[in-house]
Amino acid sequence: MMKRLSILALALALAPMFLAAETIPVLKANAEAAVKAANAAPTDYASNWKASMALRKYGAELVSQKAEGWKDTAKVAAKEGMKYGEIAQKLNPNGVEGWYWYGVCVGTYSDCVSILTALGEGLKGKTQKGFEMAYNTNKGYENGDPIISLGRFWQVLPGIAGRDVKKAEALFTEYITTYGTGKAPNKDAWYYRGLLYKDAGRTAEARADLTKAAEMGNKDAAAALAEIK
Repeated sequence: MMKRLSILALALALAPMFLAAETIPVLKANAEAAVKAANAAPTDYASNWKASMALRKYGAELVSQKAEGWKDTAKVAAKEGMKYGEIAQKLNPNGVEGWYWYGVCVGTYSDCVSILTALGEGLKGKTQKGFEMAYNTNKGYENGDPIISLGRFWQVLPGIAGRDVKKAEALFTEYITTYGTGKAPNKDAWYYRGLLYKDAGRTAEARADLTKAAEMGNKDAAAALAEIK
């Protein structure tokens, strides 16, 4: 889980989803192999989105572990992941994977650079399009992650950049309603919605959601819960 919010901190929604069981060296090797495969088949949709996915997982783990030199290394991995995600989008605009993995790669990239840099590179609009396309194409992908990702996008944007807490709440509620009683639901949906409620002064609702997330193992939810008076 990411400890801070940034303009495009979609790794936020996304980092906990991708904390891999593999070690960093294994994830690095996976990413290198996926990139090699994509470069050998530049017009193959699957090869390109898989390269984006592998790079995202490697970069996200570097961020999560705060590995030595993680900002520089994860930034490069995420930027490469964005590149292959965009290639996949062009090869198959109707496929969810290119849009989705591009978006989460931006999440990792934004953890490594300043807000001004992210804004200056025009990533807000590209990320919004990526997650909206993923949501509209197949919001059930990765057990509903596009729903949470889009909600988190609207949640973490600064007000000046278009933050929309109503959209965020609606999306988190959609996820909880659809996937909350299913197999291995993502605890972050309750955590993120609980934060929205907490910020809005909706104490009872915040306490309920954060308690749920904490019981599911979200340590950040437990810390947020302790702040509620």
